[in-house]
Amino acid sequence: MQHHAFVSLFRKVLSTPTAPFHEYEVDRVIRELLAPLEHVTLETDHYGNLIARYRRGRKRPQLAFGAHMDHPGWVRFQGSDQFLGGVPEERLNTHPVEWFGDFGMWELKPFELKEGLIHSRACDDLVGCAAIVALLMELEARKVETTVYGLFTRAEEVGFIGAVEMAKRWPLPEGVCFVSLETSAPRGGATQGKGPVIRVGDRMSVFNDSVTAELVDAAKEAKLPHQRALLDGGSCEATALNLFGIPSAGISVLLGNYHNCPPVSGIAEEFISLDDAKNLVKLITATTIRMSGGKSGDSSKVQLKKRLKKLSRDHRKYEQAARRRWKK
Repeated sequence: MQHHAFVSLFRKVLSTPTAPFHEYEVDRVIRELLAPLEHVTLETDHYGNLIARYRRGRKRPQLAFGAHMDHPGWVRFQGSDQFLGGVPEERLNTHPVEWFGDFGMWELKPFELKEGLIHSRACDDLVGCAAIVALLMELEARKVETTVYGLFTRAEEVGFIGAVEMAKRWPLPEGVCFVSLETSAPRGGATQGKGPVIRVGDRMSVFNDSVTAELVDAAKEAKLPHQRALLDGGSCEATALNLFGIPSAGISVLLGNYHNCPPVSGIAEEFISLDDAKNLVKLITATTIRMSGGKSGDSSKVQLKKRLKKLSRDHRKYEQAARRRWKK
């Protein structure tokens, strides 16, 4: 995707107002962006999560990329204004709020690109939503023969509610793995601007190593800047889906001012590296194409297993000789 088109897409998605349980504007924008894609179909599950499927050809689906459509914000409920999401209480009333009907967000810039950084009132997790849309556009433009899903979930900021509701009635074919796309605070030596982070895990769990290996192998094969780290500053939907038996991993774009909270005090725009966002889209595109080409059975983990088996066979003669000594 060309630079101008990429920035335009991210500007449109990140500028859309949202809050937990009030994701309808993001849902509408995603539908508008995906409507022209001939090989993408859309449906809504029982909870209102949006499911996009790209299908061209007869390849069996193996991957679903997920992102949540909400961001911490204010909601009007039973005559009072309440804040939903993980933000320290002492910061809640330190900045003006802009209202969009029944929900509000802090009065911050919707989108600004400056010195290679995207600043927005809601990078988390509209960056992940925009990345999935970009992936589907890229597959359509390249006429890639594959089947892959994009899952846009609700109410993540208050306990993965949309993801859990989806997992309880998992709508995708057996064998489809899940990859959470998130924005996360830097941890574990990971640095903003050095590529998306393939997550070992989050604050609550360690992710599926087989799915993680597929992401690492695709990044290495495509020679894409990437990092691998345990980002334990928060939790993501990969934890929730793993708990429900769906093999899951995660990728994050490193985030400044997590949940609009600068390091010391106050409220400000979140920010990410534009290059990190571009490389995220390249990584998930490369992973999709690689696994569609039948290389999922040739991951580094599979190769390691083969090497260990060979070592066991090659050294069996030594083991047998030693066993005779043990018997004596």
